[in-house]
Amino acid sequence: MDKERIDKMALASGLEHKKLDDGSMGFRPYIYKLVDMVESAVSHEYDTQRKKDQQDLTALRQQVQNLAGENIRLRAAIGNARECLDEVSNG
Repeated sequence: MDKERIDKMALASGLEHKKLDDGSMGFRPYIYKLVDMVESAVSHEYDTQRKKDQQDLTALRQQVQNLAGENIRLRAAIGNARECLDEVSNG
């Protein structure tokens, strides 16, 4: 996040600029460091959750494929059972 955006957010949240060593007004470097650390932690958490979600999605897709395959096998078995019943009934 750029310093201008950090400044706007910090000022909007109630923080105030301080007089810096060079005589200008602004935030001390630790404010920017803190924001970078928080942003990094949030980004890491997002990446971790995204990977977990992708793994969960892959597992769900596999389950759906397995169910679809089982459905096909059951339909074939039902079809065979009907043919057998027809043969017995007509036989």
